Amino acid sequence: MIKARIRGIYSQSLTQIMLQNHFDIVQPTPEVARRFGLPYRSDIPDVDIWDRSDLQGIVAIAYESVLTRLTEVLRRRLGGVITRTPRVAKSSVYKGLVLGKDERTGQTKVDLGLISGLLPDRRLQRGQQVMVQIRAHDYGRKAPVLSSSITIPGQAAVLLPESVVRLSTKIKDQESRRNLLNLGRKIREHTENWGILWRTAAEKLTEEELRDEVDDLLDTAQQVFNKYNELDSTGILFEGTSNADIEFPLEVKDTLDKTRAKIKPTIKRHHFYKSAGYASLVDLAEMIIEDRPEERNYVVSKLEKVISRDLPRVDDSVNIEHVKLDGRNIVLSRGRIAETASKGFIIRRQFRHTNRKLKMNHDAQESVDVVSSEGDYALTKVIPGAFSLLTNYYSREGNVKGTYVNINTGVEVYPSNGNNPGRIRYIDLEIDVVKAPITEDPRIIDQHLLKKAVQRGFITQEMADESRSRAQAVCDELMVSNEINSELM
Repeated sequence: MIKARIRGIYSQSLTQIMLQNHFDIVQPTPEVARRFGLPYRSDIPDVDIWDRSDLQGIVAIAYESVLTRLTEVLRRRLGGVITRTPRVAKSSVYKGLVLGKDERTGQTKVDLGLISGLLPDRRLQRGQQVMVQIRAHDYGRKAPVLSSSITIPGQAAVLLPESVVRLSTKIKDQESRRNLLNLGRKIREHTENWGILWRTAAEKLTEEELRDEVDDLLDTAQQVFNKYNELDSTGILFEGTSNADIEFPLEVKDTLDKTRAKIKPTIKRHHFYKSAGYASLVDLAEMIIEDRPEERNYVVSKLEKVISRDLPRVDDSVNIEHVKLDGRNIVLSRGRIAETASKGFIIRRQFRHTNRKLKMNHDAQESVDVVSSEGDYALTKVIPGAFSLLTNYYSREGNVKGTYVNINTGVEVYPSNGNNPGRIRYIDLEIDVVKAPITEDPRIIDQHLLKKAVQRGFITQEMADESRSRAQAVCDELMVSNEINSELM
């Protein structure tokens, strides 16, 4: 079975899902071990899972085959997770071909076969073959960063291209540090020019196990260099581990809430509140509910009242975080809440000396200015949980110039945080509906971008089909509205 170590605010829900799908949980936290009756095992995990820095999902590090299995399980159990994996894995070693200077960065562009990367070394000549290693992933639109300094990573040790012995800074125990340094110096006498870096896992292994791992890495290094000499074209010589960035939209957080509720008392919107920074408050509320289940409604009402004080109100500034499927987080021009309603509110954004564009042609790359004059503005209707965001663009005189409907994951409204205003957050699903000029019929745009997102593995074909259906429903609704307006005129 695949061994997994899980940490963070999603750990209990994910543990439940992964145990049911034949994963083996190692090094569990005391709380998880107690809830699931798991023994503590110090085994080295095949996949390491922890929270993203913004708490909007998880990061998992493993070999590609393990990440593929993890992604399959999460998508089957949770639905619309957004998955971003690099096209080349970190630490992988390739035989590359120098293509020349990259005009944008000035670095050396190297063909790896399926993709090209950038190497800081500028002394290489076009057409030259070179052994390179992936130093940074190619998330989003960035090319992978390469290095000609090759390391061979293992679970407990890393071979370094210099005669040194180093330790992970996470190894704090002084006796362990002394023992590993002494062992490394003894082993290095037989590693030729390779040095050794002991990783945190080395602290839990015996001397024999560590010696065996270094011997295996030395064999791997020899195989890498032999393959480099034998390979006629570009290609991979050694596969490293990949980092998967797995984002949980609102609807996935809701499903995780239901999963966690089967394990222990869980309030509605548990994972959303924790991602919004209310972890301690949520833990306290659920602790009380576990002891006094009859007080659930009272406790939840008080929790919601505290959090509601931080939510944006009329005249408050608010940011709109427009998250792209490739991971880019685009903050749209800041607006203010103009009015509220029972289901949501309206944000007004003013434009000065800037252009806002609505695409005029179906699936076309070209754009035509719709809002460009100083004093023009936009009104965006926000309904928490909705799978679309409707924006009307106006001239300074108040005449409607066009309508733009963004198709997205469920809209989340986050409270203000210290000096930062409240924010609206969603993941853009690429496909949109536009009605501009306002007298024209509505049309669906950017379907080619949705297709590319499926090809890159960010979303499944099923998610893409759902997005198209939502876009078509919005388009039909706007068409009916258009026809009614025409009859009234």
